[in-house]
Amino acid sequence: MTSHDATLLGRIQGEEVLHRDHIWFTEKDECGATELFSLSYFKPRRDENRERRYLAGRYGAVPIVNDEIFAAALSGRGAG
Repeated sequence: MTSHDATLLGRIQGEEVLHRDHIWFTEKDECGATELFSLSYFKPRRDENRERRYLAGRYGAVPIVNDEIFAAALSGRGAG
């Protein structure tokens, strides 16, 4: 499955939702090529808050959104 739901990196009642070897990220480089890599590559500790670290950019794969382009895309949606 694929998802953009960062909460899947966390825990529910102390149990991991997904094991670290089940989590893979993708990231595009400056040329547009996509790299695929596993969370296991980063060797996170068992007690680490993976969701928070991901959202802070520690694992990469976080989208970089230009605010101006995003606003322009949203304003263009109603013109259809």
